[in-house]
Amino acid sequence: MTTRISPVPLGKGQDEQVEGILQFSKDAFRDTEMFGLIARRPELLKVIAPVFGELFGGNGKIEPYIHEMMRLKTGEINSCAY
Repeated sequence: MTTRISPVPLGKGQDEQVEGILQFSKDAFRDTEMFGLIARRPELLKVIAPVFGELFGGNGKIEPYIHEMMRLKTGEINSCAY
């Protein structure tokens, strides 16, 4: 039996900051799953989200096509349907 951990959905975050991060993940990455999973540990989400924003956000350090290739490879490694 495989147990799947449920992400914290947008609108169900513990506080305003967590909600803002989940909204950012939806707007910037079109993906709330990963951030929603990290949001199960809000203190960790609040620390790691700015790093993702700096690397992958609007004027991020990693080009969008490289980011997409990273997502595809991660999906392949994890046998994910992304």
